[in-house]
Amino acid sequence: MGRKHASTGFTLVETLIAMVLLSLLMISGALAYDYFSQNWQRNKHLATASLDRHHLLTLVQKVTWNTYAKVVRNNDNDRLGFYFLGRTDGFTAVSHISVQNPDVGAVYRIFQEPNGNGGYRLVYEEAVLSDTTLADAAQQLPFNFRRILYDDVATIAFGYYGYQSLTERNQTVAGDQGDTYKLNWYDEYDGLQRVLHPQSIRINLNGFNWLIEVPDAVESTMTRYTQDV
Repeated sequence: MGRKHASTGFTLVETLIAMVLLSLLMISGALAYDYFSQNWQRNKHLATASLDRHHLLTLVQKVTWNTYAKVVRNNDNDRLGFYFLGRTDGFTAVSHISVQNPDVGAVYRIFQEPNGNGGYRLVYEEAVLSDTTLADAAQQLPFNFRRILYDDVATIAFGYYGYQSLTERNQTVAGDQGDTYKLNWYDEYDGLQRVLHPQSIRINLNGFNWLIEVPDAVESTMTRYTQDV
């Protein structure tokens, strides 16, 4: 009698096991693709936000670099003074350019405010002077641009470097009219009261100092105080 040949096919159990394994591989692949897709979208969003923030900080820094001493009239005593107000929680100044339009000047302010989580945020606001002549300290300005520069900062401190008074500054610059005086750091600096502008502004963020230099141009600015920004 001839010998019987063994079957070379797959049993039902083997086929079911193979299908289960294939299904697991397909599910694993789908989950991996979904995770990769979500992670890519999240990283793309973070990268875009990081680039936008870097662009904003660059523009704000350019605005601060173009800060200058602007003379206006003080309505309280009808005298001239400088449009600058520095407080312990922030300051207001004038720049030749603005974030919204680099060809147009602006009044800008940088200040701190609580963020509701026990820390602070550093805020930038500006009013573009495209159709406005800044000549009066009490003018109402349209601060319609607001951006948060930093958030969740533990400590923010402001300082202003300059002379105590216009008399001290003039005597020091002249050099031959008696005493000379040194520039000092102050917690507050009112350009209208001092009839001066600080020569440097310091923003301390958790120990990191952001310095803003302002040219000393008291004489030249006083002679053309009625010009537009």
